[in-house]
Amino acid sequence: MATAGKVGRVLVQSQDAPVAFANEATTASQDRKRYTITDATKCYWDNTCDISVKLNNQTVTTDYTVEYPGGVIVFDTALLETDVVEVSGQYVIVEQLAGFFSWSLTVNSKTIDSTCFESGEWEEFVLGTKNFNATAEKYWKTSEDFSQRIGSEVIVVLYCDFGIAQTRFEGYATFETNDINSGAGELIKDKLSFKGTKGIYFRAA
Repeated sequence: MATAGKVGRVLVQSQDAPVAFANEATTASQDRKRYTITDATKCYWDNTCDISVKLNNQTVTTDYTVEYPGGVIVFDTALLETDVVEVSGQYVIVEQLAGFFSWSLTVNSKTIDSTCFESGEWEEFVLGTKNFNATAEKYWKTSEDFSQRIGSEVIVVLYCDFGIAQTRFEGYATFETNDINSGAGELIKDKLSFKGTKGIYFRAA
């Protein structure tokens, strides 16, 4: 069960260069459509690098999408139980810059008006683009000057539970603002805001 007000964290790429990996094994989901890199230390892929996918030792280039945060290949249709999926590319070494409580996530869509004469009395719309915004309060940080990260790309991880399961949302985002409020007689309150640069993905336990 998701629990309100639980923690999240902000991950950033370390000073180390992205590390190449080749023919790494993946683990299939129950429906055999989602294949996650088995080695969790390599799960945050460099989103400036193409990911190569092999199916039964043959390179495939279509009928799947890549989820860079989390290291997941999502096939359009379910594979066979005997199919083997391997991935190659680059992953980034990450470190925690901040943690926080009381997060919120908003996924937005922009629609395009497609109403025409044949539409009758009802307006018609088609989906244009999607994006997400995340905010969080009360963070702790490393000794690094946090303000220097404004405008940089980070990985936002929003946990829905504690413990081993760690059901979560995660995605690449731009760190937009840090709003600090220091009321008399109160703890200093910090509000962070992030703008998604690509998709936000739900990771089940």
